[in-house]
Amino acid sequence: MKIEDVQPAHCYARAQRVLADVTLIRNEMGRTADSRTAPEITNAQPRECYAEASATWYKATRLAREIGTTMPAAAPVGPSLLDIKPGHVLQLIEAVDHVVGTIKRRLEISETSADPAIEPQRQPSDVLVTLVRINREMSRTLERPFTPSDVYGVVALASAYAARLGGVPKTAPFERGKRPADCYARLEACLAATVGLAEKRNQKGLALRGALADVTPGDVYDLASLVLGEVKLIHALSQDVAPVSEPAPAGHYLPSHVYQLARTLEAQLGAIR
Repeated sequence: MKIEDVQPAHCYARAQRVLADVTLIRNEMGRTADSRTAPEITNAQPRECYAEASATWYKATRLAREIGTTMPAAAPVGPSLLDIKPGHVLQLIEAVDHVVGTIKRRLEISETSADPAIEPQRQPSDVLVTLVRINREMSRTLERPFTPSDVYGVVALASAYAARLGGVPKTAPFERGKRPADCYARLEACLAATVGLAEKRNQKGLALRGALADVTPGDVYDLASLVLGEVKLIHALSQDVAPVSEPAPAGHYLPSHVYQLARTLEAQLGAIR
């Protein structure tokens, strides 16, 4: 199928199959299901699905390495955020599907999951919700779960992009005792700010609703990936072609460090016009 012919319904069907396979893996590893309610998402765009699928790729490849399977070190290269179509989302989901299949073979899981029937009415928001569910289930399988240090690197890159866009306010003060839920709330505010900036530039953006219980660093990582994708979009729209150097945070980071950087990023986004 050509990229131009792919519809969100095709992405949804493949994502549902991946979800079924990840459930088989989680069960095989003796882990309990993530029973939390899925978020309510509306107006999602293919680029946001692509950002979430990128987080899925990193979680899947981490699990593959943990169980002793060699995987590529980098995610498949995608197009510019301005050019992402459902077909590119499907390509990335298929790459995740390949990793998941490799994990199943390594664990000697013989059961197979078929692609569900195509439901033409499915939209990118349905794809994004399914990817969130996959990420939550994938997080349950990891021996080394995602940590605040993983999240810090993603937020640091978003901050670097925001700085290139003119958002260079004073660093927020450090506050002790913060939890992943605090970081998640600040990144929700960052996501709302990025969507507002995108809409000012005639780009539609998602609406995310529904309080998340028992927030883990893996959840914060998923949300940070969405924020980073939106900041990258705004940067692409600025026609600034110079590369943004990816920070290389070193050391150990607490949720309070992530919270501090998320507050800084929120102020940066507020300074962008």
